Amino acid sequence: MNREMNTRQRVLDVSCSLFYSNGFNGTSVRDIAKKAKVNVSLIHYYFKSKQGLFESLAIQYFEPYLEMIEHEAQENSETDLQQLIKGILHYKQVHYQLSCLVYRELSLNTVFAKEMLVTYLAKENHLLSQILFDKNTKFELSYREKLCLLQFKGLLNVPHMMPQEFEGLYLSEESIHHFIQIYAELMKQQDVFNLKAVIS
Repeated sequence: MNREMNTRQRVLDVSCSLFYSNGFNGTSVRDIAKKAKVNVSLIHYYFKSKQGLFESLAIQYFEPYLEMIEHEAQENSETDLQQLIKGILHYKQVHYQLSCLVYRELSLNTVFAKEMLVTYLAKENHLLSQILFDKNTKFELSYREKLCLLQFKGLLNVPHMMPQEFEGLYLSEESIHHFIQIYAELMKQQDVFNLKAVIS
């Protein structure tokens, strides 16, 4: 990674940390520049604005996440749902601050949220529907399928939408693995691994 890419990534990392702790509106470009030890004009050069910074973080978050799910969707008949759930939970936990930040922003009725809904979240819904319900590219989910998908995603996202409820459950890499194992087991007990039977 060259020096320019290092600087750009450092700004993104600092932005994520400050947005997470102070909120998007509670963080200024000057705060980010000061903590990242860069000039404000450099941030404007790379990202145009604070909103541009946030969008870059969202892209950095969603693209690898969706690639992982897309890989599973291509192997549809072979998909191990428990492994997929663990993979998704692990991704969200490893990127914990960014997960919380993205889902907190998506809960607001903003232009950003609407843009994410018609791009990344629409693709996530499509890929998960392929995996969970064997739906091909031209499909319309039934009402029950839509509710099951909503509940499934809710279970995966709630630790990052309500982080204060989950404080102390994962403090180290080891406890992250423990949390994922237990949480995935609880999802299994609630029969989310058998959604096709549930909606029949």
